[in-house]
Amino acid sequence: MSNLDELSGSPQTALEPQDEVRIVGQYYDDKTARLVRKYGPGPRIHYHVGYYPSSATPLNVHEATPDDIRRSIRLHQEGLLRYAAKVWGAEHRLSGRILDVGCGLGGGSLFWAQEYGADVTAVTNAPEHAPLVEGFARESGVGGKVRPLVCDAMHLPLDGPYDAAVAIESSGYFNRPQWFERLARVLRPGGSVCIEEVFITRPHGADVWAEYFYTKPATVLDYAEAARAAGFKLVDDVDATSETLPFWEESAAWTKAVLDSDSSLSAVERRQLRISLMANQALGAEWQAGGLRLGFLRFELE
Repeated sequence: MSNLDELSGSPQTALEPQDEVRIVGQYYDDKTARLVRKYGPGPRIHYHVGYYPSSATPLNVHEATPDDIRRSIRLHQEGLLRYAAKVWGAEHRLSGRILDVGCGLGGGSLFWAQEYGADVTAVTNAPEHAPLVEGFARESGVGGKVRPLVCDAMHLPLDGPYDAAVAIESSGYFNRPQWFERLARVLRPGGSVCIEEVFITRPHGADVWAEYFYTKPATVLDYAEAARAAGFKLVDDVDATSETLPFWEESAAWTKAVLDSDSSLSAVERRQLRISLMANQALGAEWQAGGLRLGFLRFELE
């Protein structure tokens, strides 16, 4: 992961929409190798927080190796998708034709295709990710059910109707009114928009998130208002802030363990990891303090 100051512009810089899409796409293209190292090897690679049930025994990160921590992170990232599937009723809402908007390296797209038989259009604005998603889909035996598509989320293909759209920690980058307006044109009546996202609860939390992820979180009300204007209603709002807090400890622990154990790291790689470590610690502190909220929303097209 890299510091956002390395991008051309900061979270506060006014950019033309097409420039913002290009910069964010380049941001994720540039960090692909680091994502694979931390969350890989695949084929289902996720770039989002994990879900840690209160009944689970926590990993002792102080005695664990980087590989031990990485395995735990991956396990709980999959757990987040399984929890989302339960919240959203995936067996009947996410088993048809769906859009995975902001699909990253395709972990979620493969999950919906493999676990629920969905036909998935995996939307990304990072051009280098599309062939990786395609290759992972073939490796997983769902090459015919996952179609990577490089496009802006505000210009989703009008080749619907789709049964649902899913956005896992990606919608914070979208122009919400435009996105919901576009979704209203591509989803069938009664179709669902399923969102797992970080929401703002106080200004400082938004600033901490934006410093690292190049976008400021919104409130649930912001989403609800944009959705309502496009003809959607909010039908589910589930909070999972406390169940996702341990992700930040594990993420920071993995980074520190790599810094401590890998003597082959270059000076640039060490700098990137130190920035990542500080960001993860700050995000964990803000999560703990209640400055940010992790929620699962579902909207229906009326």
